[in-house]
Amino acid sequence: MKKTILTCLIAVLAVVSVSAQASFGVKGGVNFASVMGDTPNGVKYRTAWNVGLVAEIETSSNTSVQPEIMYSSQGFKFNPDRFDAAVESDEFILDYLNIPVIFKYYFNNNGVSFETGPQLGFLLSSKTRDETVSSDNLSNNLTTATFDWLIGFGYKFDNGFNVNARYNFGATNIWKGPVRNPPPGYWYYDYGKRNSVFQITIGYYFD
Repeated sequence: MKKTILTCLIAVLAVVSVSAQASFGVKGGVNFASVMGDTPNGVKYRTAWNVGLVAEIETSSNTSVQPEIMYSSQGFKFNPDRFDAAVESDEFILDYLNIPVIFKYYFNNNGVSFETGPQLGFLLSSKTRDETVSSDNLSNNLTTATFDWLIGFGYKFDNGFNVNARYNFGATNIWKGPVRNPPPGYWYYDYGKRNSVFQITIGYYFD
């Protein structure tokens, strides 16, 4: 997996380096992360964070391409139904290295942009608050790479600052383990197999 990540990083940097119209920057913000599918009652959003590097490449007066390299803490919380005493509350912490390539369209050159594009995600670490589930056991049941699609809006100020709101919906399953294990543990994971993340970020372009 490390070779795949390195290849992706080199590809992103190569694309950026050949463009004379590239603006480099940093960004970070908050994630409201969960999973989607036939999720049972009790799956809740987990509040976490993201941070990374961006490079916006101008392609016309109204359009640009923005590759990013982002560290993103995701996962979800689970609070079971009050009638389901066999399952305890839990929190799943899934940390990813995400590499989105965003296509941006600016409306009338006023700083407002519509943004969409694909994203590759590489699982860096995984753990749960349930002490009966080891980190290694959990990671062995998760896919090491995901493919997602992002959609959102942004606003870029004249001084280089920008704000952004996106929704990241997973297109591939993140769970490769058993269909269902008896509780305690992560038996309910078969109900939610794809990432679902709302992101709000603030960033700054250096040039």
